[in-house]
Amino acid sequence: MALALCLKYVNVDAGVEVGIERLDDVSFETSGTALELLQAKHHIDRVASLTDKSVDLWKTLRVWSQAAANDPTLPARTRLALVTTGSAPDDSAAAMLRPAGAYPVGKARDPKAAAALLGAVAEAGGNQELKAAYAAFLALGPTMRISLLSSIEILDDQPLVTDLDEVIEKDLRMLAPRGQAPIARERLEGWWWPRVCKALMARPAEPISVLEVEAKLDDIRDGLKRAALVADQEYVDPTGDEIADYEGRPFVRQLKVVGVGGNRIEYAKRDYYRAFTQRSKWVREHLVFDGEIAKYEQTLIEEWQPRFQQMCDKIGDRETTDAGRRQAGQELYSWVEADARFPFRTVSQRFLTVGSYHILANDLRVGWHPDYETACAADEV
Repeated sequence: MALALCLKYVNVDAGVEVGIERLDDVSFETSGTALELLQAKHHIDRVASLTDKSVDLWKTLRVWSQAAANDPTLPARTRLALVTTGSAPDDSAAAMLRPAGAYPVGKARDPKAAAALLGAVAEAGGNQELKAAYAAFLALGPTMRISLLSSIEILDDQPLVTDLDEVIEKDLRMLAPRGQAPIARERLEGWWWPRVCKALMARPAEPISVLEVEAKLDDIRDGLKRAALVADQEYVDPTGDEIADYEGRPFVRQLKVVGVGGNRIEYAKRDYYRAFTQRSKWVREHLVFDGEIAKYEQTLIEEWQPRFQQMCDKIGDRETTDAGRRQAGQELYSWVEADARFPFRTVSQRFLTVGSYHILANDLRVGWHPDYETACAADEV
């Protein structure tokens, strides 16, 4: 929640710091002075109701009443917010304290009426669990109660923690390329959680500057530029069914024709799978330009062509035995396995080049045996 809320300060106020469990559940501060104090009330198994006798409401009022008693200037300079998944009933004090823009035409915030309702509940008592909260609120006096409630905003019906992904992604859409907001959020959260832990472990708990968030967002923005692809399928393995399905594919038959076997076949299947899924993922996420994969494949083909022709010229008419032609094909494929590394933009991982060659071999656009087209056809028969 703190991460979602602090995004509104990014590139707006570099002097703001966000605190967690410092001045309140979440706080926004400048030089140690609170701008906003937020109490968070999250309910999963039930829909909480913020009635005038709500435990959530009164526990929050106790914290802020005591803070206002210690520092009477607090309500005048600080926004106090109760962020809750619960709902404020119509005509309740909480409903009278929603943000100004939350009301329909003809209705408005009414801290004075809310103070009267809550004062009556506190004076009546009846809930021993809230006795201290009632006392703290009544101790402020009528004028200070209205002042306190004037600074309070009730943010009810807020998203569950599981729905905050969507909230954060909405704010990141202007940052990330089309379709990349979920990736931007994942990277931001991946940095945020350990940073929060570090802040909480400090004594006293330290705030996190919005400048740090801005710097991380700049880093993420650079990483998500269309020129900077992320190869995240490098260690993904095919399932057993997919491995079995590959057995009869042309790219596997090509390897068997030149005598490649054993684990090298399994490595080839793995590289084919990783390259195929990586390229497909980039296309789905709109990270590659039209025709860009075709141009990459053409580069691979043109790097293969002279090497294939050299192999054929070397064999010529002198090598007519099948074993010799198979051996020559193995040597060509060994170049792909060990040395062929052609980057796709900034991505130069082995699996992408080797797997892409297998994708081409699967369509018989490249081959290893001098007579790979007819040899594979014969092998299939």
